[in-house]
Amino acid sequence: MIRISNEVQTGIAGEYLVCADLTMKGFVAYPTMQGLPYDVLLDTGGRMLKVQVKTTATHKTIPQRKKDSQAYIFQIKRAGKNGDLRYTEREIDVFAVVALDTMQVGYLLNKDMPTTINIRVDAFRGSYYDEKGIQDFEKVKELNKTIKNQREISRITGISESAVSRYLQPNYKPFITQAKYMSDFVRDRDWFLNIP
Repeated sequence: MIRISNEVQTGIAGEYLVCADLTMKGFVAYPTMQGLPYDVLLDTGGRMLKVQVKTTATHKTIPQRKKDSQAYIFQIKRAGKNGDLRYTEREIDVFAVVALDTMQVGYLLNKDMPTTINIRVDAFRGSYYDEKGIQDFEKVKELNKTIKNQREISRITGISESAVSRYLQPNYKPFITQAKYMSDFVRDRDWFLNIP
């Protein structure tokens, strides 16, 4: 009986899921042989694209100062057993990121990618610390239209008085992150056809 590590099985599952996703978009896609820098070869009908697949079984907890958050973590440009090597733009055209727990597949151009990317989990949308801050800010601003007492706003919302006071400062702007969700990277057929 052949034994394959969970890590290898996760990688294989991701590759086949990418091939299925691309096939459902109307392309020809197939896994390549081991040892190549790319995992899937995609024929768009006009060109061949080399796709490197990065797969995770589920999201991870990332410790934060205020509140831990959940994210899919992908070591994108690292190659090799210990991640000592880096993929080049000549070797890879597109990275596919796969979250097996939701069966989501996202795609990113190699040239646009950092070395590591944390992608937010759609199931937790609205619960991330910065999103909660924006929601609290909007609640306070809305209540302040009819209630001028900050202590009363704090009591109604459960938001600390210091936060209420900060939100009501004339020049206060809530922090807006550039964080993306897994669904932000789901692509349609045209995205592949328009890759420069």
